[in-house]
Amino acid sequence: MGHFIITFRIKNDAGYQSRYESFTKKVSELATEGCWEETSSFYALRAKGTASSICSDLYLYTEFDSTKDKMVVIDLDNQEKATKGAIEYPATLEASLGF
Repeated sequence: MGHFIITFRIKNDAGYQSRYESFTKKVSELATEGCWEETSSFYALRAKGTASSICSDLYLYTEFDSTKDKMVVIDLDNQEKATKGAIEYPATLEASLGF
């Protein structure tokens, strides 16, 4: 069981609400012991898998649209990250996280 952070942005357009609801529902399903979600577009949770597998699950099994939306899944235990969507400043993300 790993400790993860998921941060995301769903583009505000006609399909926003549906994509947002499917994404947040899947995050809740992946969390093994509930998740912290007091701030917007951010979750802290424990889950099975890797940053890559969680990112893939959220991409494949929700209405997430990588042509419009973006997400970063961070594995705190293994210091790994996985992304989907157009990350505009990947070098800054890597430098800020340290991995």
